[in-house]
Amino acid sequence: MTSGTVPPPVLPPDLSAALRSRLSPAARLREESVVQVAEVSDVVAAVRLAGRHGVALAVRGPGVPGGRGRRLTVDPEGLAQVSVSSTGWARVGGGVRWRELAEESGRRGLTPLTGCSAAERVADTVTGGGVGPLARTYGLACDRVRAVELVTGDGALRRVTPTDEPELFWGVRGGGAALGVVTAVELDLLAAGPRYGGQLRWAADHAERVLDAWRAWAEALPAQAGTSLVLDRPRRGEPTVVVRFAWAGDPEDGVGVLDGLLGPLAATARPLDSEIAPQGPAGLATRDLQRGTGSSLLADRLSDAAAAEVLRAARGSRPRTVELRLLGGALGWVPERPSAVGHRDARLAVLVVGDDAAEDRAATRACAEDVAAALGTDLGGREPAHGFGAVPDVLARTPVPAVRERLAALAAAADPHRVLEGAVPGERRPV
Repeated sequence: MTSGTVPPPVLPPDLSAALRSRLSPAARLREESVVQVAEVSDVVAAVRLAGRHGVALAVRGPGVPGGRGRRLTVDPEGLAQVSVSSTGWARVGGGVRWRELAEESGRRGLTPLTGCSAAERVADTVTGGGVGPLARTYGLACDRVRAVELVTGDGALRRVTPTDEPELFWGVRGGGAALGVVTAVELDLLAAGPRYGGQLRWAADHAERVLDAWRAWAEALPAQAGTSLVLDRPRRGEPTVVVRFAWAGDPEDGVGVLDGLLGPLAATARPLDSEIAPQGPAGLATRDLQRGTGSSLLADRLSDAAAAEVLRAARGSRPRTVELRLLGGALGWVPERPSAVGHRDARLAVLVVGDDAAEDRAATRACAEDVAAALGTDLGGREPAHGFGAVPDVLARTPVPAVRERLAALAAAADPHRVLEGAVPGERRPV
């Protein structure tokens, strides 16, 4: 298709008219490809029409302006209901973001266990697993879920819990979006309690010194602490290195723990700025939802050779972000309610994210493969994951064969027409 050519509509006029006649008055069908839903019935109508006429369907991601390719896209932003019980749980619609839930629950002295970004939708975090800033302390966000309501590929609205449709409840938490369009989530909340953290930023010239100090410091962190290191070469502006830190205990204790990183750097690598402070309920979920395509690796440790390769990956000429995220702690505990999330024993996640252009995707994958080669046996046999959108979660991307087969069986039963994009969860898309 040449530049400036308008792509043909996903739905022909007769199907567009049929879908519009089934939508609620407040819903919209935009550009014949994006269904902006207002009620759960709109999701049901879109999925059923897609299944009846063999139209591919996907859920619109945050920050993405519309569908990609020849597919019908469901935009769940209109499902924005938030209800918080004083007994310690909440119910949110499929379009609700963590910051909105945190604001509402904070009024009752409660807080959610968020994903990495307060701007991420709760439903997206749940289907991806939910490795948030306090995951080392409290575990995954999806482990706090009581119930999920979703429209599966067969057009049925289902409510799944540990006792009602337990197999689908297992799969939708961490199994990705291929099992259905989530319309509501019910989850347990935490007491608000003290929170401390934020981020520090250095010029990229200090990347090697900061990385060396961060590696030594992170190895000894207790489970009350979470951290990640981000090497960022943006499209505009100067490259930087950022350390994010989250502390679930007393803020004064958090100051002492952070001194263990800053002390060795004080004379040679002073930060450009610091945003470390006592935080509100969602103040630690600082990650931006950036666009792009990425690869992720899960490892047991970061050797000297792998650290050098990470630095090389961040110093390329193309816009790119390389993130190291410390895992371990409560992430490795056996959850009360098992889910499709695997690789909970990994100690470190490495994410390489670049732009969406073909040459950037290829370069991003090549960088990740180089880092994987340097990690070698420290990968513990875990497969690299390539070609994913730049979303925060990392553990659920490469399920082991037994989990992949179990998810595939669920998808076959819940989506017999293979309507939903990525109909077999865990399958990797080519870059």
